[in-house]
Amino acid sequence: MAAAPPPCCPRSLPALMEELVEEILLRIPPDEPAHLFRATLVCKPWRRILSHPGFLRRYRALHRAPPLLGYFYNLISHGDPGLKPPFVSTTAVPHLDTSGVKWAHDCRHGRVLIEAPGGGLIVWDPITGDKKTLISYTTCAVLCAAMDGCDHLDCHAGPFLVVCCGTNLGSQGFETWATMYSSETKEWSALISIDVNHCLDARPTRLIRNALYLSLDYGKTMLKYDLIRHELSVISSSPRVTGAIAMELDDGGLGWSWQDDANNGIGKWEEADVVMQLETLLTEEGNPHFYYGVVGFVEGTDTIFISAYAGLFTLDLKSKKVKKIGEKRGYYRVIPYMSFYTRDLAKGGLPL
Repeated sequence: MAAAPPPCCPRSLPALMEELVEEILLRIPPDEPAHLFRATLVCKPWRRILSHPGFLRRYRALHRAPPLLGYFYNLISHGDPGLKPPFVSTTAVPHLDTSGVKWAHDCRHGRVLIEAPGGGLIVWDPITGDKKTLISYTTCAVLCAAMDGCDHLDCHAGPFLVVCCGTNLGSQGFETWATMYSSETKEWSALISIDVNHCLDARPTRLIRNALYLSLDYGKTMLKYDLIRHELSVISSSPRVTGAIAMELDDGGLGWSWQDDANNGIGKWEEADVVMQLETLLTEEGNPHFYYGVVGFVEGTDTIFISAYAGLFTLDLKSKKVKKIGEKRGYYRVIPYMSFYTRDLAKGGLPL
């Protein structure tokens, strides 16, 4: 009887071409950074691809908008708006050490503008760990120095601008002023000012194209700071409007979201032709007799943060989708932190 032939060796699956692997890895969603880091542990070729500067640049360019990694918030507590704004992570990003932070002012283009104990501003990049200390003013904003001329995909370590504004009460009424710091020149610009009937409040600033919009008298009036011409102007709204925030429309123009004072204290927000009643959107948690207020927004999107008696909510102005993200009450201001969390940016900053 003839001997049985030796068993055939199982065929190994052919390896994917490196170009195909790269195309697959490029499509890992950025909204959960842990997935990208786990992929580096699969094998050395994947780690080499994921660590290459060219891949990381393509990755950010493909996904464009940085994901929301979490948000800072300041609470109102017996008239004293929060002394230590914590950071709430919405992803698996490691905990940020906010000890010693007195107040969170602004966040844009990967940088957070915070106030330190004893006064002074700190421009902080939580991903890289870089910090720059400046003097402090009333209302502040931070942004990339290239403004509208940058795609903001790799400008974490680049030059930045800090805009500071304040209101003085003089014999002729309120005078609002502004100045701008450049990290390139390490100097503040000359003060510019404008006479207004109201003072600045601490509501979130909004960057639309090359102009910064700040709130006066709880959003009843907007102050526009033209970052190119270094000019101030005032945009008034209806006397019934309060709590207005500037919104960027699809065509890049200026829109509005606001609360109608004539609506018996019930929150009503409007953008273009879209009108939403918050007491119907928050039917499960809401109570029409409790106050609703907008306390922040995700810049570059149609999402706003709403503080209500039942907690903190996000509202998409287009889809009308509401999501509860916080249990606390009395949010004074919410500052979302958006950034790509990739290996090249995280060196020296957050742990991987």
